Amino acid sequence: MANGWVIIHKCNNINTAEIIKSLLEDHKIPSIIINKMDSMHLHLMNGDIEVHVKENDAINAKHIITKNID
Repeated sequence: MANGWVIIHKCNNINTAEIIKSLLEDHKIPSIIINKMDSMHLHLMNGDIEVHVKENDAINAKHIITKNID
């Protein structure tokens, strides 16, 4: 990942990652999803789906996720 971006959430469900991305966008926090799951073996749950935000948004993003998702 390019410098300045950090992982704020990992999961193995693309829908959860998309909900988090949408929630962050509602709060004006740009985010991206990096899918590291093995597409040939989805049933094995290999790898993670990561949600990344810019470093300066990380604390606020984690707070928003904790407040709304966890």
